[in-house]
Amino acid sequence: MPESEAYITVCQLMRTHGVKGYIKAMPLTHDLNRHASLKNVLLKKTNGEEVELELEDSKLANTLWLLKFKGYDTPESLVHFVNGDIMIPESERLPAPEGEYYLDDLEGFRVHTEDGRDVGKVLEVQELPTVNAFHIQFDAEFQGEFSTKSILAPWIGDCVKQIDEEGRFILCDADYLRALCPEVRE
Repeated sequence: MPESEAYITVCQLMRTHGVKGYIKAMPLTHDLNRHASLKNVLLKKTNGEEVELELEDSKLANTLWLLKFKGYDTPESLVHFVNGDIMIPESERLPAPEGEYYLDDLEGFRVHTEDGRDVGKVLEVQELPTVNAFHIQFDAEFQGEFSTKSILAPWIGDCVKQIDEEGRFILCDADYLRALCPEVRE
């Protein structure tokens, strides 16, 4: 697997299962049947070590996956894999379902207001306990109206009106954004 390519995590390994070398995994993908198309994967162990693995077998067990790696035939051989992440090249990632987005794909999107102005950019999308939020930095010419500091804008209908993947922008309510800004306005 080429080192220069970015990787994404598709599941987290949990605990061994049975005596034939299977390990339970928590899928981190929208497609529970994704395990069937996995072949060569990269394991990132909890100590940071990375190991290339080949999937020998996989099964769906309720909402978990049971994975069997080639050359690992006993529970003891898998103990050091527990809590590790199974990763694949980003190029093998499945497209997001209609109307859904991968959060990291929205980074770098521009921020537009409903009156058509392009006022800033999305630095990242953060998963907060109650809501996802866009970390927004306003362009210099709009910092007087909004903020010189970056803000977190919640991904809710009152704030984010539309996401345009083709145009690579999010459409936001300007009044809502202003209310989130830390500076005191006259």
